[in-house]
Amino acid sequence: MGPPLIIVKLGGSLITDKSRRFSLNADVVKRLGRELAEAVKESGVDLIVVHGGGSYAHPIAKEYLVSEGLRSKGGLRGFVETSRVVRMLCLDVLSNLVEGGLMAISIPASSIFTTRSGRISTCNLEPVFSALRLGLVPVTSGDVVFDRDLGFTVLSGDEISSYLAVRLRAKRLIYTMNVDGIYVRDWTTGGVKVAEEFSRGMSIVPVGGEVEDVTGGIARKIEEGFMAAEAGVEVLFINGLAENRLKNAILGLPVPGTRLKP
Repeated sequence: MGPPLIIVKLGGSLITDKSRRFSLNADVVKRLGRELAEAVKESGVDLIVVHGGGSYAHPIAKEYLVSEGLRSKGGLRGFVETSRVVRMLCLDVLSNLVEGGLMAISIPASSIFTTRSGRISTCNLEPVFSALRLGLVPVTSGDVVFDRDLGFTVLSGDEISSYLAVRLRAKRLIYTMNVDGIYVRDWTTGGVKVAEEFSRGMSIVPVGGEVEDVTGGIARKIEEGFMAAEAGVEVLFINGLAENRLKNAILGLPVPGTRLKP
């Protein structure tokens, strides 16, 4: 048995400004790179980082209806354009993580995953294993990928994260966002609060002026998260804008946020 594996999903709303196209929150990504590097050094865990498409990929994927594949109005042009901007984002994210001190290597999702009708059907994890064996942190992201039924489609970073967590038997999956967790209604006060634990059937209260994205927003994150939680993975939703919260979550220290309860 090797060291425990932690999977960190960096949300698109955390690493970019979703209201402005191609706007990376570079200082945030750099600080997260530092926290990740420190956590790996202090804990000795294996780490895989997945990030969302944010203001780079989502506007173009939405404009061309890329998730519909060859039937979409944008056709192959949408596939090519989305792929191009995802590569731009991956390089920008990787550069800032490395600048923060993280020994990371980019592994494009389109080179290791294929889907069938939008869900992962095949996956070649050898590049991920090779990176981990060398003590590197593989970084991948939501992407456009080849699909056996549709020709191509959008594969979300949330689905990649839960898939990897289940398949690789991760100890913990941490969804890192720009809000404090999953918000619910407090039925005694009528106000809104962060749920310390969230189980199926509870109602979400959307907060933070969520910009709609092509991969389903918070509801989709929760659904993917439950797939991992029900397979025995500890799943947390935390705020990556709060300094050292991500680092502490990797180290297993108690942090404010939401834990999924399967």
